[in-house]
Amino acid sequence: MLFILLGLIQGLTEFFPVSSSGHLVIAKYLLRLRLPGVAFEAFLHFGTVVAVIVLYNKDIKELLISFLKSIYQLCRGENMSDIFRNDSSSKLTWFLGISTIPAAIIGYAFDSYFEILFAKPIITSFMLVITGILLWLGNKYYVGNGKNILEITYRDAIIIGVAQAIAILPGISRSGFTIIAGLSRNLDRKFAAKYSFILSIPIILGASIFKIKELSSLNIDLTILVLSG
Repeated sequence: MLFILLGLIQGLTEFFPVSSSGHLVIAKYLLRLRLPGVAFEAFLHFGTVVAVIVLYNKDIKELLISFLKSIYQLCRGENMSDIFRNDSSSKLTWFLGISTIPAAIIGYAFDSYFEILFAKPIITSFMLVITGILLWLGNKYYVGNGKNILEITYRDAIIIGVAQAIAILPGISRSGFTIIAGLSRNLDRKFAAKYSFILSIPIILGASIFKIKELSSLNIDLTILVLSG
């Protein structure tokens, strides 16, 4: 029952830039639950992945097809810039991959440190305040300037990726931080949101796979946990 409650908290806060992970840390503290932070968050976010896949199912299918097509074209010796110029979906797929790298590296390298932070509700509360300030500043100073996938650069993808890596911290909104990062690079607001939500898929799935052994050792029914998400 507690997992379902936490799942509701995560679900209600995930698609708002208010840091669902931060609210979960505080909820676990109030409910006095002792669970591994990063691993628990990863699996509880599985429902988010499903929701994003359903919402953007046509886009994701197109991205996968374009990615495989680009691999074939590269094997034939075609230039990457030419592939991107002729197929925007292929470019988006590769850039999403680039944006995933910073969080994957930092999450893996500093995993033990993040576990400590996820057990500190005071730090999480402070980060929630930081999120609020960043959202206020972002909405005030960054409105986007219509840049779309045809105009996005490698630097844009890396900056958004670094924003996602910073958002591993509990209390920092992943969607809010990455969208603001996109807007600061003059991305169109709708495109920045779309990029942010699709970007969540590989990092959440990767974290779930990486942490599955840790949760299974705690005798937690992973099926119930995933369904709660």
